[in-house]
Amino acid sequence: MDVREIDRLFKKIPRKKVLFLPTPLHKLENLSKKYQVNIFMKRDDLTGPSCFGGNKTRKLEFIVGEALKEGVEYLISMGGYQTNAGMQMVSFCRICGLKPILYLMDVIKQGEPKPFLGNLLLNKIMNCEIHYVLKDYEGYSTTPMVNKMIELSENRKKELESQGHKTIVLPSGCTHPDGWVAYVLGFKEVVQQAKEMSVNFDYFYHTTGTAGTLPGLIAGKLIMKSNTKIMSIACNPYGPGERYNEEMICQRTEAIFQRLGLEPPKRNLILDEINIDQDFIGKGYGVPTKEGRDTIREVAKEEALFLDPVYTGKGFSGLLGHIKNGKIPKESKVVFLHTGGSGALFAEEGLTGAIY
Repeated sequence: MDVREIDRLFKKIPRKKVLFLPTPLHKLENLSKKYQVNIFMKRDDLTGPSCFGGNKTRKLEFIVGEALKEGVEYLISMGGYQTNAGMQMVSFCRICGLKPILYLMDVIKQGEPKPFLGNLLLNKIMNCEIHYVLKDYEGYSTTPMVNKMIELSENRKKELESQGHKTIVLPSGCTHPDGWVAYVLGFKEVVQQAKEMSVNFDYFYHTTGTAGTLPGLIAGKLIMKSNTKIMSIACNPYGPGERYNEEMICQRTEAIFQRLGLEPPKRNLILDEINIDQDFIGKGYGVPTKEGRDTIREVAKEEALFLDPVYTGKGFSGLLGHIKNGKIPKESKVVFLHTGGSGALFAEEGLTGAIY
């Protein structure tokens, strides 16, 4: 399917356009020379609307578009103290006249955050209503806190709607069904830019956390019949019994096709596109890793680009790890999706690790 036909499919879907698109795509010359692999960066950290963009903003254009159409007044979401998705949701709410509420969990058991730093500071400046879910147990699992945030969010929604205020709850990562289609356009954008640069990518790397971006990438690839291999570096556990798994990714991909009015592909074609490497998660979601810290420093030193400790630092460390172990052959052409999150670099060291 060509790009004009894809654009036509999206005309019927509500969307609030506020982003600066297309985002840049450029080669990382120094790292490419160092590793003898052609490494490109897709700069979705520059989506806007603020100077701290990210991949969730693409989804929010569709989520907020539908919300405004339906007369929604409040958006509620959740995540860690330094959630980039939550900060981007608050930004959208402020621009579009909606009221934001966040429930934030204590990933590293630090208690209530003081002082306010990083994305949390930005949320405070934007005057967001914020509630904290403290960690009262040992271990690295976030499941009990996530379940509590969901419970509290639904209770707050019921309270608001009992007062006549229409409200939507967005799961962690703003992973809402209305936003899943966004990265069909994101993938299309990369294909168009690569064609203009006379580049045919062998690999498309990104970091996967709440499985909100990957289904759109898979759908975009299948719709465009691309030969680029999608490679996902996990920052959250995936698999049977986990909150995020192959069945969920398949269902979300099929839902995207249905929303666009297309026949979903056979399940095996979707499964063939799920290549998730969990070797770079470390001890758990939001817990810094040595590989991630080293990668943040290396990319900053070589390219003056800033990754974050939760998503892109771990994701890009996976990309470099695959180059070093030969999984990516020399002279390959690779694009990495920068999903934002640099605001988290200004958080406390317990959340960033010793990055300098």
